[in-house]
Amino acid sequence: MKDLKRIYKTQSIILLLVGVGALFGGGMAIIDPSGALYGAPVEILKKGPFESFLIPGLFLFFVIGVGHLTAFGAMKCSHRLHAYLSGAAGCILTGWILIQCYVLQAANILHIVFFIVGLAESVIALYMLVKLRLFPFKDLG
Repeated sequence: MKDLKRIYKTQSIILLLVGVGALFGGGMAIIDPSGALYGAPVEILKKGPFESFLIPGLFLFFVIGVGHLTAFGAMKCSHRLHAYLSGAAGCILTGWILIQCYVLQAANILHIVFFIVGLAESVIALYMLVKLRLFPFKDLG
């Protein structure tokens, strides 16, 4: 069980840091959809479906940021769905990074780092589900 406590602590830290960071980054994109505030010219979106950073900013803020913080809260409250929520957060983060790299037609070190972080979240969540005997599913009702 000591092993699981360390895993919970690690996952909690990841969820909190990614969540807060996504709120900050998404908030900046919502406040300034042109990207000038944070040095990202809107021209980098030319191959994607968006003309500004507003929609990506909303996704980053609400889905990634609030989603990660919701999973963090669920872990802290020992909610029965916490491992599923943190796994979903990790999968969504990795998908977000892959789509971002495709749209931008580029990848930088932050993309690589957050892709690895999302994978780590997903693997940690899977480990928790197995340890808690909730994988693949258990009657949660």
